[in-house]
Amino acid sequence: MSFSKKIDRSSLWYLIVVFTAVSFPWSERINSIGILLLIAHWFIDRNWFAKIKSFQFTPTTICMWAFFLLQALAIFWSVDKMTGWQSTQVKLSLFIFPLLFSTENYLNRDKLRKLFLFFCISCTISFLYCLVYSIYFNYPIGWNLVFNRMKISEGIMHPGYYSNYFAFAIVFCTLELIHHKHLEQGLKQIYLLFICLFSFAIIVLASKTALIFLFLFTLYLLWYWSGILKNSLFRILLFVVLLFGTLAVLYIVPPIHYRITETWNTLRIVDHTVLFSNSTGARIAAWQLEWKIIKPNWLIGYGTGEANGLLMQEFKQGNYASLIEYNMHTHNQLLHIWIDLGLLGVLFLLSFIAFSFTEALQKGMKEAYWMSLLIFVNILTDDMLEIQAGIVFFIFFLCLLLNKKEWKTNGYY
Repeated sequence: MSFSKKIDRSSLWYLIVVFTAVSFPWSERINSIGILLLIAHWFIDRNWFAKIKSFQFTPTTICMWAFFLLQALAIFWSVDKMTGWQSTQVKLSLFIFPLLFSTENYLNRDKLRKLFLFFCISCTISFLYCLVYSIYFNYPIGWNLVFNRMKISEGIMHPGYYSNYFAFAIVFCTLELIHHKHLEQGLKQIYLLFICLFSFAIIVLASKTALIFLFLFTLYLLWYWSGILKNSLFRILLFVVLLFGTLAVLYIVPPIHYRITETWNTLRIVDHTVLFSNSTGARIAAWQLEWKIIKPNWLIGYGTGEANGLLMQEFKQGNYASLIEYNMHTHNQLLHIWIDLGLLGVLFLLSFIAFSFTEALQKGMKEAYWMSLLIFVNILTDDMLEIQAGIVFFIFFLCLLLNKKEWKTNGYY
């Protein structure tokens, strides 16, 4: 049979998934192409109705869809409907990916490993591009600017968004090393190389969110490695010693030390004179005003897309000059959703993260529950689900992993 008459669906599906995954460290415009290709691949199928019937309503999917539906409905009571439509459009992945990956998913362990290897290679090339870009444009001014966290990533995207890709790649490589004892020696060396490079990237980018997430992952690793001691008391003591040793080593790393001391020294400056460059102080100032906005309308919110506009009004009333100049946004997804959608929106958001975490635990999918935790850490310090570079990456991998199946046969067009 000719190739035109018989095309392996699973191979084409996997190719599109890999293309989408490797596009994340580069541009959301590129991964939009991957999403469109996945949708087209899903529709072009003679077993379309059978796929629909195979769809399973898991608690995670129900909460994702409920959250998205509320997001769409809340446009009707918002004032700025254009911003509301844009915010809803960004969150389409909450509806699309559960449907696509629950009804058609050809991923197995071997394909998953290769997928993440391609993703890690893409992250490597992306960061090397950033280095070359920064050297070319900033070296004439001085080496200190070459490794400035804002300058080194400006060729791709904001360092806060960018860091998430390296943090997740570090988690995958580390889990492969510690939980799969029979890896080939060459593959182990490749994983170690990736971990070293991505750790350097995280240190240079110095995103507090990524550092908090990796600190939690480090706690997991320390507890795992302390398991060599069978005595519970000795295990706890070893864990504490390893923890303080790790903290001491991290504290002397210059970019991390600077971010810690910056946070500590600027926590007190949260009045209207706070500077946008003071990331922690600016966030605290914004969060205080956001809570003020929430109180009068905490139950149903103000409508989709209203949060940043209402916050800007508070900045202007309080004369927060620097935050107005740089168009400071909410920097907390929970408070952002509470302003937009009210209490029910917050409950749906927290529910889909909690259910995805418990579902990943039940299935033993370690990468998935670490992705759930990465989402949770991000929504505490940023409004990451309002940004395509954030939400599409998170939901793509989360749904792909939670719906991973061992398919016995390949389908065909």
